[in-house]
Amino acid sequence: MRTAREIREEIEARFGFFPPFFTPAADEPRVLENLWQQTLLAYVENPLPALFREKLFAWLSRYCVVPYCIVCHSCALRPLGMRASEVLALLEALPPAHGAIDETLARLDAGHDVLEAWPAPGSALEEDLFRCSVFLFVHQARAERCRERVRRLLGPVLYGHLVVFLAYVKSCHLWVEAHPELSYEADERAREHLGWLLQEEPRLGEFFAGYAERVRQEREAREREEYERARAGERAEALSRTLSRQAEALRENEAQRRLALESAALGTWDFNPVTGELRWDERCKALFGLPAAAEVDYPTFRASIVPEERERVDASVARALAPGGDGEYREEFHIRRFQDGMERWIASRGQSFFDERGRAVRFIGTAMDVTEHRRSVDNLRFLAEASALLATSLDYEDTLRRVASLTVPVLADWCGVDVVDERGRIRRLIHVHRDPGKVRLSEELHRRYPIDPNAPTGAPRVLRTGEPELIPEVSDEALARYARDAEHLRLMRELGVRSYLTVALRSRGRVLGTLTLVRAETGQRYGREELRLAEELAGRAAVSVDNALLYREAQRAIGLRDGFLQVAAHELRTPVTALKLNVQALVAGARREEAWSERTASRLAGLERGVGRLGVLVDELLDVSRITSGRLVLRPEELDLTELVREVAGRFCSEAERVDCGLRVQVAGPLVGRWDRLRLEQVLSNLLSNALKYGAGQPVEVALSTSGERVLLRVRDEGIGIEPAVQQRIFERFERAVSDRHYGGLGMGLWVTREIVTAMGGTIHVESVPGQGATFTVELPRG
Repeated sequence: MRTAREIREEIEARFGFFPPFFTPAADEPRVLENLWQQTLLAYVENPLPALFREKLFAWLSRYCVVPYCIVCHSCALRPLGMRASEVLALLEALPPAHGAIDETLARLDAGHDVLEAWPAPGSALEEDLFRCSVFLFVHQARAERCRERVRRLLGPVLYGHLVVFLAYVKSCHLWVEAHPELSYEADERAREHLGWLLQEEPRLGEFFAGYAERVRQEREAREREEYERARAGERAEALSRTLSRQAEALRENEAQRRLALESAALGTWDFNPVTGELRWDERCKALFGLPAAAEVDYPTFRASIVPEERERVDASVARALAPGGDGEYREEFHIRRFQDGMERWIASRGQSFFDERGRAVRFIGTAMDVTEHRRSVDNLRFLAEASALLATSLDYEDTLRRVASLTVPVLADWCGVDVVDERGRIRRLIHVHRDPGKVRLSEELHRRYPIDPNAPTGAPRVLRTGEPELIPEVSDEALARYARDAEHLRLMRELGVRSYLTVALRSRGRVLGTLTLVRAETGQRYGREELRLAEELAGRAAVSVDNALLYREAQRAIGLRDGFLQVAAHELRTPVTALKLNVQALVAGARREEAWSERTASRLAGLERGVGRLGVLVDELLDVSRITSGRLVLRPEELDLTELVREVAGRFCSEAERVDCGLRVQVAGPLVGRWDRLRLEQVLSNLLSNALKYGAGQPVEVALSTSGERVLLRVRDEGIGIEPAVQQRIFERFERAVSDRHYGGLGMGLWVTREIVTAMGGTIHVESVPGQGATFTVELPRG
């Protein structure tokens, strides 16, 4: 048998892409092969003219409960000779008037014998055949005359091809109704094929956007037509014809219907509400775990449903059988198969038929095993939940505990996480059990019988090899072989191991630990599907654990760095202060005595500036230490900010003259509030120092204003400016807008400034255009 991949490649080669129609069977080779062979036989290689086939398929899609294939088939019409405007005209036309089929048949009777070939494309005869084909599809049970006339006109060969095609479309509708996710709106790949059509005829986009609503309105119109017909006494006659001729209609396409049912793994059922008789076909019995010869009735069906869902299913059946309703039945429920007790999910669809008094006389439908689909959806939901949960913590053990807790009871009755400690020993880090009492038992077992690192199975083997281990069923004999003594065996039996798997927590090529899942009380068994899910979970968990370990190492390194900076700053502060005092004394003496040469005095002034910068760097290091350790203390006092700005700006006048910057201060009257004087001086000094450094030779402006209860302090230069990509980054530690080779510094000033402003309840931001300078704005509450 071919693999799913081989079949998929053949489908893609035929269509140019993998149609969404086949997606539900993409991982099931047998189902995909059956579905594809049916498609080849009845559709792709059907000798009916391609244009007639595609037009008919596009029309019949409107009768599917879940309209799905209009996009694909509309796209197929263009290469077959139809312009986009013609495609739109075809799709917007009203459905054929089913009640006027007699006129069509009269034309066929009057003018045509057996055809030797298919009529010319677009001819009146082909349009009549199109109308008859739609009628045969929609009113199969009461189309005897139409069926006979079309069969006589086309002959057995062409008529056979038409019947096979119509049966295939019907089976497609069954398949899609079982998989409503196939709606064309849900698949971007199919919608991409519309691009060139929409360019030629933009109104097609409006048609597709309102397609589902159009189908709904058409369905309602047909229902109103049936209602009017019933009022005229036609409903009873139509129902009679339906019941009497249904067997013939079903026999005619039985081979195609059976192939469709097998492809979709569908079973069929037929219930008589009047007599209580229930019939299941062999596939339906197999779905519920019954032999082919078994007798069934409604109590049998009800007994298979898990107790907590029986009442819901009973109510759904009652609604479908209730007079005055639409008779539609759709339900998904959980069963336990009769023969093996396996739990499965069943999706069932049905329809009730009513007599002229409104009483339900027949209830037929299908049943389909959707366990794998439900499992896939549940697995995706579980992994999404796991990813969200793992992203919330950067603590190593907490992350592993979250992983273990997440698996119980969804994937396991109990879970263990083993890691290798710093001494290279394997230890059980986490125990989680659905029964809290069993956690203590598991801990006792591992305390009394530590993990053997050389054990040939279990976590030690997975840690050594990185390969998973799956034991679907653990027998008592296997436990006895593994046990070290009788007490060890007793503890393991008490834990109740029935099935287990162990997977590696692997990230960046390293095995960080193992995740062990165990089934006990529930009696369920692990298989390849559960192993794949566990490996996917372990992979995500390992990345999260690795991130947590890296974060811990980074925090440790940061702690060591901050400790070093704190010690270094304190050790440097005393000699720097002494050096600064001595240099200031020398400079003052030189100025007072005028005994020094001009060259020497200039060098002393440069030395004073250098010592000043060194003192600033030491102060920044001390501030870093205070901020990172949470020891930054503010001492607010009432002060006039206008006076403080003038005072600080005055200290920079000589520096501004030295670098040829015109320093302007724009302040109004007094601006009083409560702030920390020293810290505000530090903020303004940092901003002015940067402005003079990066705006040398250009004017620098300091401005003070108010906005409601907020104070705005702006420092603007016309220097080199800051690239947009780094404007936010410059407020982080050790970040710089330019190379330190040309401008020096630690890259800490703006970070310290931001932290001080934030501590005061304010904000700071920058506006800059490269080459045109920068404006830093500090916004503070008045305190």
